Amino acid sequence: MKGYPQYLWFVVLALLLVCTGCSNEGETEDDNNQHVKVEGFYVKGLENVNARVEFDVEVDAAGIYTLHVMGYNYSKGTATCSLYVNGQKQSQLGFQEQSNWSEKVVQVSLAAGINQIAFQRDAGDNGQFYLDYIEID
Repeated sequence: MKGYPQYLWFVVLALLLVCTGCSNEGETEDDNNQHVKVEGFYVKGLENVNARVEFDVEVDAAGIYTLHVMGYNYSKGTATCSLYVNGQKQSQLGFQEQSNWSEKVVQVSLAAGINQIAFQRDAGDNGQFYLDYIEID
């Protein structure tokens, strides 16, 4: 969100992960993980159907916003997950197989006030990936 320091997103993500726990919502890992290099925390455990992680974001005005999603595919082929905004499926995000983090950029329609953005493993999704952070602008 505009006007907030970049590090605030990492704090918000860490708090959300601590508050939601790891039961069917993804697990967190610290930066000592052997698979990828990241500072801080990221979400894993989204490989089971209905596993999800949710973010509450607040915007001042309704409109179309740019959502930046940083993810890492650690499976063969393309890893996908479903993007939901306020309970409605918006799209399926795909992360290509590679050796580093990659950013997906999507346009989302948000209402004024608090909106819920969720990443969920639906039956039609495949592969495995980690989620590092999201950013709205």
